[in-house]
Amino acid sequence: MVNTAFLLALSFESILNVLYVAMGIGLVIFFHELGHFAVAKWCNVSVERFSIGFGPVIWRVKWGETEYVLSIVPFGGYVKMLGQDDIDPSQLTSDEIAEDPRSYSAKNVPQRMAIISAGVIMNLITGLLFFACAYGLGVGTEQPIVGLVQVGLPAWEAGMEPGDRIRRINGDSISSFEDVILSVALAPSQRLLFQEPEDLVALLDPGPASEELRSRFATRRIRLPHDAIVVADTSSQWSIKSGPTSLFQLTRSGSGLAVSGNMLKVEGSRGVGTSAQSMTWNVLPRGKGTGRKIGLGPEHDTQFLAPETGPAGWPASRAKPALQDKDRLKQINDTPITSVAQMRRYQARHANQELVYQIEREGEAGPIEITVPPSRFLTLGISMDIGQVTSIRDRSPADTAGLRIGDKLITVNGRDIGKSVNPLELPNFLAKLSGQEVKIEVLRPQPTGEPETIALTVTPDDQPGWLNTPEQQSSPLAIPSLGLAFDCTVNILTVTPGSPAEKAGIQSGDQISQVTITLKQLSTETKPTTFDITFDDQNANWAHAIWMIQRSDESKPVLLHVVGADGKERDIGVTPWRNPDRDWYLPKRGTRHYPLNEIRQATGIGNAMGLAFNHAETTLARIWLTLRSLFTGDISVTELHGPIGIARAAYNVAETSVSKLLIFLGFLSLNLAVINFLPIPVLDGGHMVFLTWEAVTRRRPSERVLIAATYFGLAFVLLLMVTVIFLDIERMWSP
Repeated sequence: MVNTAFLLALSFESILNVLYVAMGIGLVIFFHELGHFAVAKWCNVSVERFSIGFGPVIWRVKWGETEYVLSIVPFGGYVKMLGQDDIDPSQLTSDEIAEDPRSYSAKNVPQRMAIISAGVIMNLITGLLFFACAYGLGVGTEQPIVGLVQVGLPAWEAGMEPGDRIRRINGDSISSFEDVILSVALAPSQRLLFQEPEDLVALLDPGPASEELRSRFATRRIRLPHDAIVVADTSSQWSIKSGPTSLFQLTRSGSGLAVSGNMLKVEGSRGVGTSAQSMTWNVLPRGKGTGRKIGLGPEHDTQFLAPETGPAGWPASRAKPALQDKDRLKQINDTPITSVAQMRRYQARHANQELVYQIEREGEAGPIEITVPPSRFLTLGISMDIGQVTSIRDRSPADTAGLRIGDKLITVNGRDIGKSVNPLELPNFLAKLSGQEVKIEVLRPQPTGEPETIALTVTPDDQPGWLNTPEQQSSPLAIPSLGLAFDCTVNILTVTPGSPAEKAGIQSGDQISQVTITLKQLSTETKPTTFDITFDDQNANWAHAIWMIQRSDESKPVLLHVVGADGKERDIGVTPWRNPDRDWYLPKRGTRHYPLNEIRQATGIGNAMGLAFNHAETTLARIWLTLRSLFTGDISVTELHGPIGIARAAYNVAETSVSKLLIFLGFLSLNLAVINFLPIPVLDGGHMVFLTWEAVTRRRPSERVLIAATYFGLAFVLLLMVTVIFLDIERMWSP
């Protein structure tokens, strides 16, 4: 019995979405079984039952010779014909049943093939119709324009930037940002041939490689994780591995070197109009299966989301006059703004200045000027020890100067980092020195013995500081002007005199093991929200903590769990402050933006079908790539979704728009067609295998073979169903 209180608590829209999902999934199953039913009737086969769902029957009606049934488990269905029953495969070989001219087994092979394949064909047709209807309504797609490049991940290391447009990945055209995600996740292993470079030959000996292992192939370069090692499989083949994961293979091929692995060739452009420049990046994704990623996020529109949905207390919340939902940014001060990426770069470059936004507002005849104040960083008054360099961008000033992953910056122009210069202020410090030669010293680990102090000279680019913010705990802090990223440890080197940290009793030599932050409340929240960050050997990044502190309620202390130099542990509350003596301002103003969607709407029925065919072709290719990845092990079985996962995904899609739900149902219909046509007994594909055998040999498989294959197929399908349902339930309960 459905809980009445739960139903009452649901909004009308939620109930409507549930109904949309139920009807949509039901239609996908219904049309599949309708295909079998219609062709069976056309071939004059007696249909005993037409069922949508499995398990206990909740509704039935007898009409003519056929019983129409609706069962309690809606994920599936079947058409039971005389002489064809997967539960009793002996009917297919029964002479008694075959004597009935209206039995399935009495029909010739082409007729039976038509009946069996009709379900799959119907799913292909309905998938196309779902797509066509979606494009008739208009489908919103995120454009393949880069809005976020995560520091330290492959796309950032390869040199990709916000505003770049992706056009092809491994030669396949890209038309939406969803295509980017799927292409990265499903990309097959590539084999590329390069001229063998002299500096790589020395690295091909087995054993640990350099912390900065990289291959230079003319103008192309592949940067590998700092823990990559080279393992010799044969005299002419080497594996490049990071931990237990194989990244790719190197094989001698004539006068060159063949590189095979999951490396992606990403093609695109930078800039707009006549100034657009073609770009190519070679990117090696991290992770496996559908978790494979290169660290990109989509661009957003210059149209603002409702201010109340953003963080309270940030500069945007103090704008005069107030910003409103769907305001569109056109200009900042005297500079036209055409993208969010450009807006963020301008804000970072002028972080200490009051900015005047010129916006367009619905219902207003002309532009409106809105003044947005600057805001200093919230700090605690402590300076941490700097960690190691974790990433370096290709062809960046750091790369050119000879900096390596694993280096630790210790001085800049003779000033100690951590004591004289706060590591978190390095991005701004070096941005002010753009175009100048800067003397730095680094501590470089050695394979044997003590680290070596190396003196280098680097010339920073003209890039603003804190352009990339460490939004995640694993995110290192970037120095955009150098093109490197580093970790900031939780070991306190200095405490600012007169700061809240000094007043609270924080001392040099202390170490922070946990931070608890009380976040600013949004207008929709009823109680304060706290955020915990725990530091350990894998996640000891103070840069992320200081960025999260910018979202804290300034009236409430930040709770620090501190381990003293003597090993004693204590909890200390420190109220954040804005140090008036520090020229250190937030790079962002606290605005949120609508996705940059492109509405693709058909101009007529012909155009809708054309768009539907293109979408179906792409979808079928992705389904095939997914299945292939499952068999090759690139995607784990644990990533599969069952009925619960499908229903949840459909509901989430239904919340966005009807057209998105139709696209999902089209995908589900095509997926059902492909899965059903796999050569597994009890599935349509399994039946087609037996029918093909009969057509070739002109005799039916023996009853013993049919029974054994059927029971195997049933066991396999049931095991798979139980597995995916278990995985769905596990995901529901996992954090």
